[in-house]
Amino acid sequence: MAFAVRAGWKEEPESITGAEYVEPSATAPLEPGQRVAHLFPRSVMEEYVLQRVTDRVWWAGRHFYNALFYVGERGVLLLDVPLGSDTAILKAVGEVTSLPVTAICYSHFHADHVGGARKLVAALERAPRVIASEHTDAWMRAFGSDLPLPTDVVRWPDGATEFEGTEVRLAGLPRPGHSIDHCAWLLPAERIGHSADLINIDQLPFGGFAGQDPLVLFRPNLQFARDLDFDWFSGGHGNIGEKSDFDFYLSYLDEVARLVQEEVPRPDFTPDLSQTDYLDDMDDAAKNRLLSEVDNHFGFYLHGRQIAAGEEVRPPAGNPFMAGPVGEWAAQRAKAVDEAVPRIIERLRPTYGRMYNFDHAQPGNVRLMAMAIQPTLPNR
Repeated sequence: MAFAVRAGWKEEPESITGAEYVEPSATAPLEPGQRVAHLFPRSVMEEYVLQRVTDRVWWAGRHFYNALFYVGERGVLLLDVPLGSDTAILKAVGEVTSLPVTAICYSHFHADHVGGARKLVAALERAPRVIASEHTDAWMRAFGSDLPLPTDVVRWPDGATEFEGTEVRLAGLPRPGHSIDHCAWLLPAERIGHSADLINIDQLPFGGFAGQDPLVLFRPNLQFARDLDFDWFSGGHGNIGEKSDFDFYLSYLDEVARLVQEEVPRPDFTPDLSQTDYLDDMDDAAKNRLLSEVDNHFGFYLHGRQIAAGEEVRPPAGNPFMAGPVGEWAAQRAKAVDEAVPRIIERLRPTYGRMYNFDHAQPGNVRLMAMAIQPTLPNR
């Protein structure tokens, strides 16, 4: 359907990099510093959003997911086919060229970003090449994936293949946190990169930091990707962007870490606590009675303290290794963080409050980041 900005819609969010917003174009490449305008309502109202990036590369977005495609002399290379986007991507390609899709490159083995490949491949007259890293290939085969399996397996972490003579290069993240095969793909001749679920271009970080685990690896992975050789970058979500988007993320994480340290500083001392400290005060007879009710060390962690105290045996809520004084200490730190998060959010609001994803995602993100840098017992 035709897109028109309606008076009732919110104004454009403030760009994280001060970008200029322009109407998307399938013919005119973006200029440095430009981003696609009104991306949020377009993602809801339009079948797809299409933007030319370079002479041969286009960016296509649908329902908050996006992918790239490269148009060669004989066919088209897709970088990702998000779930539910197969028909829309083929229409977007058809808006630019009559050439067929002859290759697909998987960013990583998560079906929300590559799950559309099944229907897309079924719609093609000839099966395309499927390019993936050796980690993605191994992961898909181990899980018995029913998606089209890789035909061109690229060496991890820095192998390469080609598409119609242009290089398609892998840059495996040195500390994969979102998935075991988390990586970036580069088209060096076009000076463009793509990595799904690492960065939401022109937006504050995705809720839960897109599942980066552990979170302390997020910053070095961002820095690694930022240092790759590209002018334009696609992140699988958000807009199309540049190195300035990575610079913003790195500075934002630094600012949140600084505010966490001010609002809920690391304690000077972290006590040494044991899951079985109660055993030290028990005589042999009491220990023998305890042994008669548990049959492994895990039982001591889960129930031993309760049995020794004559209490009803009940599994602890949450992480079983957080029972007893360990859990009590960690809970104190978590409570301090929870109380600090609203204060941190309000200190961030004057600078970041008008940016996309602030109120819905950043309170949870600040808490995750705070807990990741606090010396609780499970995270010293």
